[in-house]
This record gives sequence, C-alpha cells and structure tokens, in this order.
Amino acid sequence: MSEDGRGIRVKIKLFALYRELTGQKEVELELSDGATVMDMLKTLEERFPKLRGRFTERSREQRNFILMRGGRWPDPEDKLEDGDEFSLFPPVGGG
Repeated sequence: MSEDGRGIRVKIKLFALYRELTGQKEVELELSDGATVMDMLKTLEERFPKLRGRFTERSREQRNFILMRGGRWPDPEDKLEDGDEFSLFPPVGGG
C-alpha cells in the first residue's frame, strides 16, 4: 500500500462489448503497490463475472482485446502507477 494506505488507483475506460457486459463506461480499481497490468486485468475479471477469462486465460499471441495506456499497449508485467488511465477495446474486425 502507498504511504496514505490507499494503494494504487487506476481508471479503465470501457468501449463497445465491454461497456455492454459491465454496464459501465469507466471503472476505477484499487490495487496494491507493485501491482501489474495483469493484476489489474484479473481484478477486472473478478469484479465483473461476464468478463471472466477474456483477458487472463489467453497467451500473448492469442489476445483478443486492445488495452492502451498513454497511446501504447502495455506489457502484462508492467507495473501500475497511481492515477494510470487505460482504454479497453474489443478486437477490431473487418476485411
């Protein structure tokens, strides 16, 4: 936990299918200091059962979502910082 005992707070903006499945446009999560992007995704799946397995049960090569932080795709092992904001999109289809 951080010095104030609150831990790390992150915001995740949800789009399209993820917004429909959760009924939320944006979710704020509180995690422990040292938490990673994968920890955040696991917490998101725990909070919203309809999301279970969508982010954490696939290998890096099988990802079927787009997660952005500051215009970049973070690695699952990347550490979170208090105040981080993410955008989460379903895969883009087309042809």
